[in-house]
Amino acid sequence: MRAPAAVRLERFQRLLDRISYESSNGSTIVVEGQKDQKSLRSIGISGPILCLQSSRRNIIGFVENLTATKKVIILTDFDREGVSLAKKLSRILTTQNLHVNIVLWKSLRELTRSEVRSIEELPKYHERLQIEALQKTRQSRLRISSSIGYLTSF
Repeated sequence: MRAPAAVRLERFQRLLDRISYESSNGSTIVVEGQKDQKSLRSIGISGPILCLQSSRRNIIGFVENLTATKKVIILTDFDREGVSLAKKLSRILTTQNLHVNIVLWKSLRELTRSEVRSIEELPKYHERLQIEALQKTRQSRLRISSSIGYLTSF
């Protein structure tokens, strides 16, 4: 069973805060494409984000450009190709003695489950959670005020 929207929203926001913190403290985020980069920017991630597809290099050439950075956050898509790419990147980057953070990716994937397949969908997911949590809050308030009104009529 899924957690309530307000709980998922809080968890999602904590993950975004963690990604933002890590990114602003020296970690480079690696995404698949420019739409992924724009999506992360739109939800407040301001640190360095590199796109695999826009580098026009193979994965080894891309990794060689990361030698200036010490920490990398992998945020590939959650589809089969993205999962494979995340594992491959993690292995290669680790052999280059870089600190690879794949935990944030795993946490996002677990939280969003079947609702999100790609990084570019995260802003819409965030918006949906905010709306759903707000609606649940309003429904709860209506139930409470109805109950209070019912009790005061005696």
